[in-house]
Amino acid sequence: MAFTLASGCSGDGDGGRDSEVASVASGKHDGREEAAAGESGAKTGEPEAGRPQLRLDTTTEEEVRMYQGYLRCLRDQGVDIPRSGGKGGDGVDPNALWFPGVDVSEEHPEAEKKCLSKKPMEPPELDRKKNPDYMKDYREWIECNNRRGLKVDPLPDGSGWNFKEDGDIPENASQIDGECQIEAFSEQ
Repeated sequence: MAFTLASGCSGDGDGGRDSEVASVASGKHDGREEAAAGESGAKTGEPEAGRPQLRLDTTTEEEVRMYQGYLRCLRDQGVDIPRSGGKGGDGVDPNALWFPGVDVSEEHPEAEKKCLSKKPMEPPELDRKKNPDYMKDYREWIECNNRRGLKVDPLPDGSGWNFKEDGDIPENASQIDGECQIEAFSEQ
């Protein structure tokens, strides 16, 4: 099972992180509501202007809330995004964050373009273009996971990791991984 930095943790529907993790938390945000994203990115000409900024320490609940506007926008543009079963069903299924079933940028480029201003940005620490120490931090992340009992092998391109074939997956795998990611990528 591969873990990539571009994906989020699988949720159990109530915002908690479970041990059957399918991908690593992509990042964190500062808690701004989705409305803060607005359309300002499109107005300023800067692709990142006005977009919500994820942080390393974002909770699953915050990440799900932050992505609601983006996923609703995609759904409004005709992309098949499942609705949540919650009150009124107006929200999108939190698992759509991590298992959307489509590569939006390839299969629906016009929808992606229209909704980009609502899409949360990865933490700058996880962006190779913004973090000159990315590969050093990445190696520290992998080492921390292994040291704390989450046995993983790095992907050759530095984009994530796979579970070791002979390793047991700890019940708190998501917690270990999140803490190690923060430890490795945070300013020291």
